[in-house]
Amino acid sequence: MSLITHLFNLLYPPRCPACGALVARDGDWCPSCLAAVWHPRRINKPAAVRHLAACYCLADYRGAMRHILHDIKYNGKQGKCRACRVLLDRFPWPERFDRIDRVVPVPLAPEKLQRRGFNQAEALFRDWASVRWDWCDALQRLRPTKVQWQLCRDERKENVHDAFAVKETVPVQGKHILLVDDIFTTGATLEACAQALTKKGATSVTGLVIASGAP
Repeated sequence: MSLITHLFNLLYPPRCPACGALVARDGDWCPSCLAAVWHPRRINKPAAVRHLAACYCLADYRGAMRHILHDIKYNGKQGKCRACRVLLDRFPWPERFDRIDRVVPVPLAPEKLQRRGFNQAEALFRDWASVRWDWCDALQRLRPTKVQWQLCRDERKENVHDAFAVKETVPVQGKHILLVDDIFTTGATLEACAQALTKKGATSVTGLVIASGAP
């Protein structure tokens, strides 16, 4: 630990992102709060999600985890990404990503990116992913879409249908892609992105999200 970090921690002791209890390092969770959110699993994705080979998540989308992701996404509190990085470092099945070539984030619409100032998928995953793989902004949105949480399952699928495409300058043919986003709800967004990637020749697309309410 650097002297500057040590002095900073003396002035601003690191605290659990959920309950505020003192912890050893910035981003660490206290044991009880970690136990409340930590639920790594391969999601039982719906049958309609066909182009996404599998999707993994780290936590349940409720309680403290929901508040943290909301603060990152809508209140610009990117410092809370460190709590998610701690969870990413604990991913229990790293061997399942042995064949990954590139990590691709779900993109934001340009107007939303300009308004928010950052893509939450990049803020959450890039530092973690870049240690292991090539980070690649391979996807673009072709048209604006409605906010997914306001829609039912069928409306979500229609909302993102043909909404994504691979950038012409980014070859993905023959690549094994890890597609990352903050939340998996019905899988409609990840499926639309995976479909665009496989259409351009990606060999496989596997998803990874921070949290989900799906089993």
